[in-house]
Amino acid sequence: MKRVSLKNFQFNSEHGEQYNRDFISYRGAVKLNETQEEVHIAIVDGSDTQLRHDLESFHMPKKTVFFGITKAELATFIGETTDIEPVASKRAKENDRSIALDSITSGAPVVNIINAICIEAIRLEASDIHIEAQAESVQIRYRIDGVMRTIKKIDKSVFYTVSNRIKIMANLNPLEQRLPQDGRMSVTLENITVDLRVSIIPVADGESIVLRIFNTSAKLLSLDELGFYPKELNAIKAAVKNPFGLILLTGPTGSGKTTTLHALIANLPIPDLKIITIEDPVEQLIPGVNQVQINDEIDLSFDSMLRRVLRQDPNVIMVGEIRDTATAELALRSSLTGHLILSTLHTNDSVSVITRLENMGLEPFLIAAVLRCSVAQRLVRKVCQSCRKNVTINKKIKSLFTKYKVEGNSMYESSGCLDCEDTGYKGRTIISEVFMVDKAIEEMIAMQKPINEISKYALLHGMGSLAKNALQKVADGITTIQEVEREVIF
Repeated sequence: MKRVSLKNFQFNSEHGEQYNRDFISYRGAVKLNETQEEVHIAIVDGSDTQLRHDLESFHMPKKTVFFGITKAELATFIGETTDIEPVASKRAKENDRSIALDSITSGAPVVNIINAICIEAIRLEASDIHIEAQAESVQIRYRIDGVMRTIKKIDKSVFYTVSNRIKIMANLNPLEQRLPQDGRMSVTLENITVDLRVSIIPVADGESIVLRIFNTSAKLLSLDELGFYPKELNAIKAAVKNPFGLILLTGPTGSGKTTTLHALIANLPIPDLKIITIEDPVEQLIPGVNQVQINDEIDLSFDSMLRRVLRQDPNVIMVGEIRDTATAELALRSSLTGHLILSTLHTNDSVSVITRLENMGLEPFLIAAVLRCSVAQRLVRKVCQSCRKNVTINKKIKSLFTKYKVEGNSMYESSGCLDCEDTGYKGRTIISEVFMVDKAIEEMIAMQKPINEISKYALLHGMGSLAKNALQKVADGITTIQEVEREVIF
């Protein structure tokens, strides 16, 4: 049976009438097209033969042609084509902790709309969903590859019906509209479980609702797949082979630090080591690794959990983030006592981790003794290889190539096609700066040399700057100058 997509499908009324919504919902069949000779019908995979027989009999003497769709596609179609009117919200009991997105409810159209929004976000591999009440309408936006994309707008009058349903799904108070609320829920889609973190804050025109998506069953990326150039990749792999010490990843929120940490752990011989991670939240499950999720509500913080984890005799500990002096000091002292500590820190570049740790009150000699490597990273969108177009390098870009000693005489711009859904970009890659600590740098840190002096030494001895790495990816046709200018200051 041939496949068909219901995305953007609209039935042409000139070819007869569409089935009623109850029939579509309960029997899982949508009429695609009808002529004087044939009727084309989409049915859900796994439908019984009785449905086909009933439809063939109903449309006789016309020939009936069937096409296959998934249950999720049908649920999305139902949600996208549902019109609802505002009704008084009723608090419902949610007995199941996991909510099936591809279930269809004819009596509650708002459920179908929310399910469709979530299904489409998961299909497009969005990192979060934004439902924002505005003066005249409600804006639905997805963050895809780090960039916000407006998907649709719905009528303002139904906003609180949508809001109340999400609050019920996340076990929040649907009557509370004045205070922020945070919650979580677990949903399933075609045997895939996805965790959603819910954040709701009151705004001038209603509420801003953000659903952050964590697909714990997604494929774990390896270091080789992240986009590091061979030089940086080999340096990171060498650093993680240290039996003890501290490895830090730096960058703003959303720069892929946790993904890189997971890839670093996956690169280790997991069966031979005791590895424990302390995360907020556990974004992806790693087979063979003990993963702990912190909970501030019960005083289970990074530093308190780290103290207890040390009693487990681990070889490697991943601390999701060093947020305060207590966690930083404990992490550094753990590195001294024979543990390999992997963590993240918020700094603009890789060398600045030294200053950041010093500002937290840590002694320079302690930093010098344990710091093995720090990696500054950003995520940029990759230009679509199907529709990219070669453009002339202007004087400004040529001067940047010359300044940072970048090899290349060409660059590309995004265009837009079906493969990239007319965005011009498909997927993301890392731009990075890897700072390796050698004996000379250890001495400079211990002697409290100025940070610009340490950075200058590192650049002279093989470290590639974030700016150079970014421009090289432009020259190699991996990304565009517009993308790197959004993330890097030249």
